[in-house]
Amino acid sequence: MNLLLANLINLTIEIMSLLILIEVIGSWIMLLRVNLPAFVYDLLRAVHGITGIVLNPIRSIIPSIGGLDISPIVALILLDVIRRVLVGALIR
Repeated sequence: MNLLLANLINLTIEIMSLLILIEVIGSWIMLLRVNLPAFVYDLLRAVHGITGIVLNPIRSIIPSIGGLDISPIVALILLDVIRRVLVGALIR
C-alpha cells in the first residue's frame, strides 16, 4: 500500500513539474506572439490555470527579479524536496 501511495505521489509531482515547464515555454511563446493554432493557446491557458495552484502562492512571496519570474524554479525545487521527503518516508 505504501509503495502504491509513493508511486501516486511521485507521478502527481512529475506531472505538475512537466506542466510547470510547459507553462514556462508557453509564456515565452505567448510573449513572442508566435502564430499557432487557437487550440494551442487554449491548452496553454488551461496549463496556466493548473500551474497557478502552485505558482501563484510562490509569486505572492517572491517577486520577479528585474522582470524575471523565478517562481517556476522555486516551485520545481520545492516539488522535488516534497517528493523526496514523502516518498522516502513511505518507502522506509
